[in-house]
Amino acid sequence: MTDKVRRVGRPSTTSREAILAVAVRLVQQQGVSALSLRQLARELGISPTSLYRYFANKQQLLSALGDQVLSLNGDTLAAGLSCEQRLQALLEQLRQQVLAFPGLLREFNHALPAETMVATIAALAQPIIDMKVGEDVAVRHAQSLLWMTLGFALFESSSSQAEITGQFVDLPPHLQATSKHLELGNHERLWRELVARNICGIVASQP
Repeated sequence: MTDKVRRVGRPSTTSREAILAVAVRLVQQQGVSALSLRQLARELGISPTSLYRYFANKQQLLSALGDQVLSLNGDTLAAGLSCEQRLQALLEQLRQQVLAFPGLLREFNHALPAETMVATIAALAQPIIDMKVGEDVAVRHAQSLLWMTLGFALFESSSSQAEITGQFVDLPPHLQATSKHLELGNHERLWRELVARNICGIVASQP
């Protein structure tokens, strides 16, 4: 018992990354509404006071979780990319982040911070603005692309499950001609075509 007490609150026992990893697990298991800083501290084996050094309240914690899923870093992109390639790379970055935390995005509902969403839209809008598109139109394009990517990634993570794909095996004959072309297991081609179609649409809409 003495050793446990001595460990509680020591900075070396945890980190921001460790806190967020446990928070992700708890949200996926119990939902956002059930998550509390006290519960999180218990799971980590630290005192709530130690946790408050990293996050002053639950909203700060939710903001950090939202950042893990939605924040985009254009600095990681390869040099010399065209505007279209930068946009494509950012969308792929966003898709992979959503897939890395399966189920987390659905749990946010209205708790996802607006600041995170707007910052993500701004990051997506920048390469569109660089295509000489007006800022107002570029932001609307970016908003649509954000929703498209989130929706696709959510579909992708759920439709790959065996119980979902199994529903498409014994369809009526008049639907089999269509169902045989569905991408239910490997979504890469479907994703590439979707992104290319949207980016081509943006370019084609320019006067």
